[in-house]
Amino acid sequence: MSKRYAALLSPVRIGSTVLKNRMVFPNASPHFLQGPEDFPAEGYVSFTGALARNGAAIVTLAEWNHPHPRDNPKLDMGHMQYFDMNNPAVHNYISQMADEVHFYGSKLILSTDLTFPKGYSLNGGPGHGFPGMPPEMTEMMPAERMHEIIDAFVEKVTMYRDLGYDGVTMRVDSFMVPAEHERQDEYGGSVAGRMKLVIDAYAAVKRALGPSFITEVQCPGEQPMGYTGESAIGYTIEDTIEFATLAEDVVDIIQLREKDMCISHPTGYTFQKGEHPCVGYSIALKEAGVNILTEPIGGFQDPEEINELISSGKCDMIGMARAFFSNPNYGELLAQGRGEEITPCLWCNKCHGTILVDKPDPWLSVCSVNPRFGIEHKLHRLLKNSTGSKRVAIIGGGPVGMRCAIMAAEQGHSVTLYEKTGYLGGQLYHAESYSFKWPLRDFKNWEKRRMEELGVTVHLNNAPDPEALKGEGYDVVIAATGAQANLPRSIQGLRDENGKALVRTCHDIFGRESELGRHVVICGASETGIETAMYLAQNGHEVTLLTRQMEIGHDCSKLHYITMAWVKPNNDGSGKGHIAPAWEKFEDMLHGITEVTTKSVDGSTVTYVDKAGEEHTITADDVIICGGVSPRVDEAMRYADCADTFLMAGDCNGCGNIQRGMRDALAKVNMI
Repeated sequence: MSKRYAALLSPVRIGSTVLKNRMVFPNASPHFLQGPEDFPAEGYVSFTGALARNGAAIVTLAEWNHPHPRDNPKLDMGHMQYFDMNNPAVHNYISQMADEVHFYGSKLILSTDLTFPKGYSLNGGPGHGFPGMPPEMTEMMPAERMHEIIDAFVEKVTMYRDLGYDGVTMRVDSFMVPAEHERQDEYGGSVAGRMKLVIDAYAAVKRALGPSFITEVQCPGEQPMGYTGESAIGYTIEDTIEFATLAEDVVDIIQLREKDMCISHPTGYTFQKGEHPCVGYSIALKEAGVNILTEPIGGFQDPEEINELISSGKCDMIGMARAFFSNPNYGELLAQGRGEEITPCLWCNKCHGTILVDKPDPWLSVCSVNPRFGIEHKLHRLLKNSTGSKRVAIIGGGPVGMRCAIMAAEQGHSVTLYEKTGYLGGQLYHAESYSFKWPLRDFKNWEKRRMEELGVTVHLNNAPDPEALKGEGYDVVIAATGAQANLPRSIQGLRDENGKALVRTCHDIFGRESELGRHVVICGASETGIETAMYLAQNGHEVTLLTRQMEIGHDCSKLHYITMAWVKPNNDGSGKGHIAPAWEKFEDMLHGITEVTTKSVDGSTVTYVDKAGEEHTITADDVIICGGVSPRVDEAMRYADCADTFLMAGDCNGCGNIQRGMRDALAKVNMI
């Protein structure tokens, strides 16, 4: 085993339990592995085992016991793991899943919570609600009945222990935040009072199940903005230190999250590479002498960074989910010291699914860069063994073309890639300019680097003549010619009488921003249009978006609520904040006009029709069209008879995004 990541891969002891390394997979299950089964489906079991095989020392699985989501077809949460724990036959499947985790030397822990009798909660008032459903009003649980909650908690955790689980975890920040109407007994007021029920419950678990049964709590290090009451009271890192000090005899690990949901689930919009405020919380606990293993979480993947955090004593463990999702061999690469081969996560949050769905979508939780994610249990029948080295030509150097080249080279084929422009990356070229697209830039550069490492021959500024290519004697040609921007024919004035474009598209502006005037109109406010508008606003342009939809960014996935979001503070002095779309940062520079149809463009004047049928005009310095894209099928088909095997991959094959394109690349290379 390589010593390159020795600290990260070193074991750690809890009682007589030894964790094989410092990597924890938190509660982050994708939303598509279960159907209507009330037992672990094969896809879910395979996913769980793969996490352990891939390096996670702890695999955390949530107990989902809310009965309503499956009754609402618009709630994607209905696809989650709801198991009938009253059925002994289901217990058998749970135990088999635990055995699979244990086979790889990992531990399985339960993510759950304290359950109050119906109609009661700790402080009374609105109880815990579920998205799309109003919370029930509750009474304050009497102090003399708190033992019922603790006894039920121990009974539940013991049942899971008997089925093979090795520990328990739960979120505790809802207890940390002072209630609007504080209890006046020993369960209210101070941090010690507010956290008494949690500490007593964990102490009871340790008494019942022994010191080697792993106990973890999850909480943001602070919540300074607050989420309850008129005074918007939160809690401080000093409060967290006080709680941890009180709990250190009964809690083994404290998972430290960021202070708001946006940063806890980082994206390119909310997170800059290398920024991890939660590490500061861990350092604060260490400096205070708290005797609990600390586990920051949120946006960790780079093994060099993680190894340094642990070796320097800033933390003891790291919680990571997307690192395992985006790489089916993350642990193997660490063990062999090959961290540079780790596929960068796009931070797109698509692996989390979405909370509300308009229609079923099998791609809701599929990883954008790991085409094997979620189908591990099917690969034995989907993939075939390679039949010897072949000469392969790839036409197109976009993300899918490059991934085809990488996968083919990894299988031992001799690969040559042709790209008609002077650069690699295709539609990811814009990532070099957009500040919030750095994850895409990293992925693009990783693909380029991997091709070089694997010896792929690359010809830039070369769109090969089909006849000449035919003469090269390739065994396989894969066309990955991508897609081109549309100029909708429903809008008048976009082309001259010879068909030449008179306006720019979103794909035309990179590197030419200085040619644009201050005021720009973008016709179309899809995700592409919005991101182009944000980019231009960052560069000093005032942008007006026109869209037929009821909102701008209508197709922007609201994955886990926050994919294109940021925390916006209120201006009323309360200190509260709310999650807002990222483009609201540019409210002085970016404006949207919704429910209108663009009719025509005449130079720099746009005519549009509102929903009442009235015409309006708007004049700008420049007009940009965001009208979607069309696959370059004709360009791909030019190479259809250039080899015995011809395949099409990516956008020219109708994929439409990186997520589908990577799966298509895997499928097409598998056909070689």
